[in-house]
Amino acid sequence: MSSTEPLTAEESAAIRTRLDEVAERTAAAAKASGRSAEDVRILLATKTQPAERIRVAIEHGFSLIGENKVQELVAKADDLADLPHESHLIGPLQKNKVNHTLRHAQCIQSVDSLALAERIDNRLGVLDSTVDVFVQVNTSREDSKSGVAPEDAEALVAAVRDLDRLRLRGLMTIGLPGQTPEEIRPSYSDLRELRDRLIATGALPADATELSMGMSNDFELAIAEGATMVRIGSSVFGARPAP
Repeated sequence: MSSTEPLTAEESAAIRTRLDEVAERTAAAAKASGRSAEDVRILLATKTQPAERIRVAIEHGFSLIGENKVQELVAKADDLADLPHESHLIGPLQKNKVNHTLRHAQCIQSVDSLALAERIDNRLGVLDSTVDVFVQVNTSREDSKSGVAPEDAEALVAAVRDLDRLRLRGLMTIGLPGQTPEEIRPSYSDLRELRDRLIATGALPADATELSMGMSNDFELAIAEGATMVRIGSSVFGARPAP
């Protein structure tokens, strides 16, 4: 759908309804974990979604947006520029796309190597700017997923912490796509335990407590394990079209 094809009233209403449903489920899960609804933020994963659909969400009060690909982040920026929102890059970042990312993203959640962190920091030095970051950890240990290995996370976190232009907010992971809570939960509990351990050792700053984890199919489990940010796509926008 191009930027010249407006949504129908029915399509817009359906997105708003699903947003409200996700917000209710998030609040209930947060309260069940002993926290308040405000302790968990909803980030809308907008991969392949046209700007028209994202605008409906922002106008409905959901202004935290996450893109998987730099080219989509860049392509949609102008169409969303008139609406106050916060853009995160949640997919892998190639070092040669750092410049484009820093023009449009307020946070990079996929820092998984010192080489990438240093490239970002160096470019920010030229721009005289800063950016928020998460360190991505591969808690599921799947070869297909990005992220630093859990046993190597402390060294990377400590190195990122020492880069002046990167504001370290916490850790991110992509959970194991299991079929049962018993399969899925360890990916999230391991990240929470890692965060707590790194704060205790001083590798992670005491205020870098955020945990970005959980998606449409498992976000309530992630919240139960301490997620402070969940990345929701299909529960709001529907299933992505097949390639």
